[in-house]
Amino acid sequence: MDKTVLVTGSSGFLGQAILPRLAASGFRAIGLDPRPAATTQVIDDLADQERLRVLIVRENITHIIHAGGVSGPMVMADAPARVVAINVMGSLNLLQAAIETGVQTFVYCSSVSALGNFYENGPVGEDHPLYPTSTYGCSKAAMDMALRGLWKRVPLDICSLRFTTIYGPGRTTRFVIDEIVTAAMAGKPAQLAPQTDWPYIYIDDAADAAVRACFADSRKQLVYYVAHPEQVTLDDLAAAAEAAGRSVQIQIDKTCPIARRGPLDTDAAAHDFAFSAKIGHREGVRRMIAAAAKGEMQPLP
Repeated sequence: MDKTVLVTGSSGFLGQAILPRLAASGFRAIGLDPRPAATTQVIDDLADQERLRVLIVRENITHIIHAGGVSGPMVMADAPARVVAINVMGSLNLLQAAIETGVQTFVYCSSVSALGNFYENGPVGEDHPLYPTSTYGCSKAAMDMALRGLWKRVPLDICSLRFTTIYGPGRTTRFVIDEIVTAAMAGKPAQLAPQTDWPYIYIDDAADAAVRACFADSRKQLVYYVAHPEQVTLDDLAAAAEAAGRSVQIQIDKTCPIARRGPLDTDAAAHDFAFSAKIGHREGVRRMIAAAAKGEMQPLP
């Protein structure tokens, strides 16, 4: 049977990286997003379940990678109702339409924000409690719980990928690595809140993980963590920038609470769908600085 993949969030950071990988693998892919872009064929905000059912049937959609929605706790932080409407109700509309139309596989792009701030001595696994600390994190946790309620109870093959922070050229929302690279390029100090060592994932690896998970036939669990296994400090990121030819000074705002994010269990993804991140923070930062030098980085607000 021919495979057609619907990718939501196709105008966004992750969705735009997923689509060319699907095409390169010989799959027909359709991009959906409320914002126009070269990678988006269908303009839709997931608010109308019937419209989604019609789309899935008309295009003979067999797989869905749901990478759309509010993309981080820094987005719409003062509009919780809007975050829930998009990330929960829109996602549920898509999920219900997928169930009712016989879609084979539904891959949900979740986030470790569903866990909240955490730090563990050992890698965090699928059964770690959910204690989100932002509306965004709550929206991701809510969808993960809805998927848990349906997993193996409906014919739809369901998978949730909890991504750690995705970084790389083309990201349009402000985060710590973007701050460091932007400051390094400007020759200014990077003003940052304190945080522990964190896991990250480069955009190319994140997109590869989504495609691999979508077509894997040996997944044994619902939730998988997607991250590079290394734990990275702010000093590590500054050192990577310096190694790439752009030194930067880190200035910590000690009035801010410390953000904690501990190691994640990445072995399950390696075992079940042969995914292991390849791009560590040194190479990732080097690529970002190279892109910034060529004017390929998105300007940050």
